[in-house]
Amino acid sequence: MIDFSKNTLEVFCGYPIFKIKTGETLNEDELKFFKSLTTVPHFKPDVTKIKLTKRDNILNNIELKRIKALISECFFFYVDNILEVENQFYMCNSWGTSQKKDDYHPNHTHRNAMFSSAFYIHAENSSIIFNTEKSKIQEGFFFEYNIKNFNIFNSISWEVPVKTGDIIIFPGQVKHHTPIMTGSNDRMIIGSNFFLKGKLGTKDNYNLISI
Repeated sequence: MIDFSKNTLEVFCGYPIFKIKTGETLNEDELKFFKSLTTVPHFKPDVTKIKLTKRDNILNNIELKRIKALISECFFFYVDNILEVENQFYMCNSWGTSQKKDDYHPNHTHRNAMFSSAFYIHAENSSIIFNTEKSKIQEGFFFEYNIKNFNIFNSISWEVPVKTGDIIIFPGQVKHHTPIMTGSNDRMIIGSNFFLKGKLGTKDNYNLISI
């Protein structure tokens, strides 16, 4: 069982960013399978040498069944206790990435995903940085404030430290990247995307749809 008391909720620009310290990582057989997966360059080689698994549904493999259950348990805790909605979601994609020392993951979003997660197989001196064009207090008027102390209301970027075994969950549209990796071992993660399913709205409001 996961101890969900070991969690952190960051509400950056109104986005619920949730980190859970699971204390779990891949066992020997799971890690061997993960490393055996065919990879391709994630971006242009002159930008970064980060590697991405060629397949986009790696958690459907029986070898990673335990990890899929772990990530799913964390995500549904997020839906039930952070979002507090009764709607149903499902995992629609899953993949792996790895990067070596002095490399980084460029700024990006996850298209066609309502929520995303990252499970850190190995993360040494690592973090994930979320960013936006405007801070929350700049949305009405795009003023340039003189910041006394950076916080979740006046910042356009927010860094969340992560360690091996952590799972972080966030809305897929939030831009994010990693700083240059300083650790000596490869930084490895399993990413997942989630999407809504089922019925939304009501006939009485003339907005009933099924996804």
